[in-house]
Formats: sequence, structure tokens, C-alpha cells
Amino acid sequence: MKTKTVATAVVLVIACFAPIDAQQDDTKARDVLEHARKAIGGRRVDAVKSLSVQATAQRNVGNFQMNSDLEILIDLPDKYVKSETASGGSVAMNSVTGFNGDRPLKSAAPGGIAPGGAMIIRMGPGAIGPGAPATPAEKPTPAQQEQIDRQLVRTARQEISRLMLGWFATTHPGLTPRYAYAGEAESPEGRAHVIDVTGADGFAARLFIDGQTDLPLMITYQGPQLRTITAGAPRQMPGGTNQAPRQLSDEERKNAQADAEKQLQDLQRQPPIAVEHTIYFDEWRDVDGIKFPHALRRAVAGSTTEEWAITKVKVNPKIDPKKFDTTQ
Repeated sequence: MKTKTVATAVVLVIACFAPIDAQQDDTKARDVLEHARKAIGGRRVDAVKSLSVQATAQRNVGNFQMNSDLEILIDLPDKYVKSETASGGSVAMNSVTGFNGDRPLKSAAPGGIAPGGAMIIRMGPGAIGPGAPATPAEKPTPAQQEQIDRQLVRTARQEISRLMLGWFATTHPGLTPRYAYAGEAESPEGRAHVIDVTGADGFAARLFIDGQTDLPLMITYQGPQLRTITAGAPRQMPGGTNQAPRQLSDEERKNAQADAEKQLQDLQRQPPIAVEHTIYFDEWRDVDGIKFPHALRRAVAGSTTEEWAITKVKVNPKIDPKKFDTTQ
């Protein structure tokens, strides 16, 4: 079944469903999820306590492209970390996000992606990238920092839950999820079961499961539209070509920094625009008796923004506790 075909049919089919009794609805959802987990690995899935995933990723923002090396580590029930080393043009970025219990893991270089993927900052040659002096930010109060930390944990928990829905047909246990059967999506190539998933902190997603293979196809959810800040990018030449990259002078660097900060302030004053985000799961292969998707694609408002090629998966590895250190 092709995910794009099923996704197109969903809007037409779901809107036609009559209300279903909640108890019957939940029973059907549990039955579909049980079949999905059996198809993925059955008891071997239930025995997963830790997971290591390595991948290469390509992220597109307009005509700008970044390549990344990713590592995701999960140690159930309450530890998760995503490490990313990205580069594109003259920009490099190292970031760590995740949580250990109710404490966030955070270490992101300038020029990265804000929590939740709401904003991407793009910088050109010699601009305000890693290593360049940044304007000091006002230190948050303890109460403000606590609020920031809660938001970072919430964002990370929702992100890993979306991935786990596609990998194992379940969310992270910290969300205390509720599953409801929404109906079927039909296309000339087959059918997909549709499960609405809700959980703590406003989590909401829709999971599509292939009616033939019982494997997850994709998830959809409402999220912020990606917004881009550019600073010091190459100027556009007539005909659509860029000038050769060059290092900026101190004055140009200072102006680029000020311009980026102004763009950031302007965006922060604008209410976020919610659009549909989609994560597709494909190329299922056996890993220690568990089927695992080795290709992942993200789309925002119908346009592909990110593609992963998963290169290594380890089930129940022993993970160094230092990986989840929140004091770094």
C-alpha cells in the first residue's frame, strides 16, 4: 500500500463516519493495536526495555539543505535522548534533547531547530553560526526556568511518543495514552485502520495501520508551521544563482546578528499557525525478531521536510547512564 494514496483518501473517508459507541470504539482500537503489535513482534515487543537507533537524515527548508547524523536512545520507563550532529554549507550544529524523569536534557548550538520544530534558523558563510559571539540573553528566574524545563520535557515526550507509535504501535508510557477507533481509510490499493491517540499534556495524533500487513503506515498531528530566520545568507544573483560564499566582515556580522534577533522578536509576536504534520514509516526489516521501519519521512502541510535512513537498531542494549545526565 502506498502511504500517499491512503493519506489522500483519509479526509474523504473519516468525515463520513457516524458516531460510534465509546466502549465499542475503544474495544475495536485495542483489537487493531493488538494485531499491529503481534505483526511487529508480539511478546518480543512487550520485552523491549531499551532501544538504540542510529540514522542519517536530510532536512530541507526551501533551497537550503542540512545533513545530520542522529542517535536516539530510550531506556524505559523514563529516559530518552536524541543527539544530532548536523551540517549544511558553512553551518554546523550539535544538539541534545530528551529527558531523564521530569528533568530535560538540553544542549543546542546556535543555528538549530527550536523545540517542537517550530522554527529553523538559517545562516550563511561567516554569519552568526557556532563559535560566533552571541548577544547575552537575560537569565530566566527560577520560576521561569521551571516552566521552560516542563515545556522541554513535554515536547521531548511527545516527540518520542510519535516515533514509538510508528515503531511499536504504542506511545511512551509517560503519556498515559487513550486509543479510540476512528474508522477506515480506503484507497484503490487497500485499506488502513485509523486510531485516534490522546494523552497527557494535550497530546493528540492519528495513527494509520495497514489493513493487510497490520504494520503502522503513518501518523498525523497538528503542529506549528515551520518558520525560518535567515542571517548572512548569500545574496541572490539575477537568474536565481547565488554569489560565491565569502566571510562577513565584523560590521556585516554585527548587522546579521541584529537582523536575526529582530526577525526572532517579530516571529515571537506572531501567533503560531497550526498545520498538519505527517510522519511516514517504511522499509520494515527484522531486528532481533522485531520488525522495524528503516525509512522515515516527515511532511509539513503536504511538503516533505525531512527524510531518515536508519542505519543501525539495537534492541535492549545496555546504555551508559551518562547519556542521560541532565547536569551537562
